[in-house]
Amino acid sequence: MDELISVIVPVYKVENYIRKCIDSIIAQTYTTLEIILVDDGSPDNCGFICDEYAENDKRIRVIHKENGGLSSARNAALDVMSGAWIICVDSDDYVHPDMVRRLHDAATENNAEISMCSHYIEKADKLLITERVEDDIQVLDKKTALYKLIEDKEIKNYAWGKLYKSELFDGVRYPEGRNYEDIATTYYLFDKAKKIVKLPDYLYYYLIREDGISFNNSAAAWHKGCHATCLGQEERAAYFLQKGYDDLYELAMAKLLPYLYSDIRSGYIVQYDDNINDTKSYLKEHMQEFITNSMISDKDKQIISIYLKDEFAFNVYNSCKSVYKKCIKNIYKLKRIIKPDNSSFDFSIANGKLKRIVYFELPCFDNLGDHAIAYVTEYILNNICLKEAYNYQLFVVDGWETDQAIKSLKKCITPDDVVICQGGGNFGSLYEFAEIFRRKVLKAFKNNKIIIMPQTLYYLDDEKGSRELLLDQKAVRKCKQMTIFARDAVSYKLMKQYFPADIILLHDTVSLFDATYLASTEREGIVICLRSDKESALKAEDKIKIIEFSEANAKKIIVTDTCTNYEVSRAERKRILEKKISLFGGAKLVITDRLHGMIFSVITGTPCIVLGNDHHKVFETYKTFSDCSYIKYVNSIDELKLLYKSLSRNNADDKKINLADDLKILEDKIVN
Repeated sequence: MDELISVIVPVYKVENYIRKCIDSIIAQTYTTLEIILVDDGSPDNCGFICDEYAENDKRIRVIHKENGGLSSARNAALDVMSGAWIICVDSDDYVHPDMVRRLHDAATENNAEISMCSHYIEKADKLLITERVEDDIQVLDKKTALYKLIEDKEIKNYAWGKLYKSELFDGVRYPEGRNYEDIATTYYLFDKAKKIVKLPDYLYYYLIREDGISFNNSAAAWHKGCHATCLGQEERAAYFLQKGYDDLYELAMAKLLPYLYSDIRSGYIVQYDDNINDTKSYLKEHMQEFITNSMISDKDKQIISIYLKDEFAFNVYNSCKSVYKKCIKNIYKLKRIIKPDNSSFDFSIANGKLKRIVYFELPCFDNLGDHAIAYVTEYILNNICLKEAYNYQLFVVDGWETDQAIKSLKKCITPDDVVICQGGGNFGSLYEFAEIFRRKVLKAFKNNKIIIMPQTLYYLDDEKGSRELLLDQKAVRKCKQMTIFARDAVSYKLMKQYFPADIILLHDTVSLFDATYLASTEREGIVICLRSDKESALKAEDKIKIIEFSEANAKKIIVTDTCTNYEVSRAERKRILEKKISLFGGAKLVITDRLHGMIFSVITGTPCIVLGNDHHKVFETYKTFSDCSYIKYVNSIDELKLLYKSLSRNNADDKKINLADDLKILEDKIVN
């Protein structure tokens, strides 16, 4: 017989959202539920709506109480609940129909006291993934889980989205009258557990609304939240110290410090002198611990003195702007940290008999598409240099070391050296940082042969777009031997129109890589890879329709993204790329609006349905692969549904494109 699970829902001023929330709970595939709706003195119709649901579903019980806040409402339910497990849902959010069952299965199968899922952020009409993207289940001991909880990246402090053994709450309640109450509570529960499970499944839909209690729509609200966060983190650090968890204490203090700065800064703006003095006192009291903390940077340690100076103690009502500027000025003095000159780029020691190919990467951050371009470009260039006939030596410059490399290379550059710039979808006005790095290279080596690897070109039709175009035209015009590869026909046409350079159409760099070794012979399920950034054209309801349709047609569904939401280092690049590409290579079908979601499918021979982004990038690049019988583009969800059956049964080996000519063209442009 299934165990009883208590679902706790605090309810306050959410009459426009509560029905969707309750409907999603009563629709759970795990049905042995005790659903406790706590009407926390809501002044609208929420209490009546809760009673209405209770009349129609015997699993629902309603508590009507005076308003006491979120913690008070949760505590009222905890005092009367009778389930073996507890799960919290906020009343303006909603959940996947399989959430409770999957969380319970994960906990019981792994003998864990806490299980949690991944979540979506629903904001306006967009459905976003903002947390760290992990594709595997994680089974953690409590120390590891606590470490991740403090880091607040892979595991968040939120009460919701987690299933708890009910005995964990023995002696534990949420602090009443305080925002961000879960920061002051979740670590207690984790410390009482022996094992915690984290599912990669996105089963909780967290709604961000302007009238919500976590939406800081005023300086006072921001400060109140910041101060509450500080109090919770201070208590957490003290708890770890008392328990003798020295490593967790040190990490907790390191994570607390930036919040203390924000608390003082925002306190001056709203003139909350008591809070400012309390936080300053905490800084003074723990000064030595912060200074000796190995997890705190020297820069952050030096800033402590700024926040303790008496110069801040005057009427901020009239001068908060000048105080803020002074604070920022002091911080920027300390931020003048250019990376230490530990660059490995001493170009002067290059083999004198060899010409140089210098490949300038761009900073790739968390985008595995960019990382794949960087990795494959280096792979291709290295193969060219290995050919004895060419006499080339390859130097790869990490994007962050561009300035250092330029200074070093300019001392010894020769006319025969070739400069390569990374390709991608960053040529235009969407990604300023990429333009800045690229222009530096073009300016420094305008007399050399410069090759820009396959790019999508896109300038917004606005003042910024016009400005960026003029700057790019100026930079390209000064280059004497410039070749720009376009990875789609529209970009090719625009490049020919805008730039006095050799413009050539070539497939995306990543497609030139043979990744068949990462494709599985036994495929299963659907991989859904949909973007959450500014280029997304899909609304929240569109994404949900795609997910629901996929779940109805396949036993295994994996939701992922090629943006990881954590920075990937060059050292980890190959391992993480291979793992992600293998995920695509193991699916029967991929559904994506990510350009490199499509490319990963191309190079692993995986059937793929492609949807567009907010401009021509994805569709026009798709057209360069339209000869692949297993890659298909659709304009709507209805088209996707019609195409699904035929494509999911398709043999990806039926028709592939030959990219040998691209490699020959690229090689010829570099060496001749």
